[in-house]
Amino acid sequence: MKNLRCKYRIGRSKRHVEISSSKDKITYTYETTVVTECGEFKEKEWEKEVEKQAKDLLELDILELLKDYSLKELAWINTDEEAYKYALELYASRIWENKQWVGYKEFNNSLNKNQIIEQISLI
Repeated sequence: MKNLRCKYRIGRSKRHVEISSSKDKITYTYETTVVTECGEFKEKEWEKEVEKQAKDLLELDILELLKDYSLKELAWINTDEEAYKYALELYASRIWENKQWVGYKEFNNSLNKNQIIEQISLI
């Protein structure tokens, strides 16, 4: 299992110039790089790596529960996209395993309920 926990992010602005006969058009794009113990990833690549790890470890349900937790409990999260990106960070840091996390008890109770429901549905 790779440690994909985000240590920090690097943001870069890139300047693009389109040269034409009348007037040059200048545009800027912004790229974010996520730095982890495994190396540096473009933000989209990092998201795919975290999703792949969750899929490989059969923990997609945990990622979905983290997304739901983020939407429900965190006041600064307003959209599904924001919740999903935040859930990726929580998942990469394996926050649900940390007993000092403020949401540890509540989240693990909901996690255990889901596992019980899944086991019953398999019977």
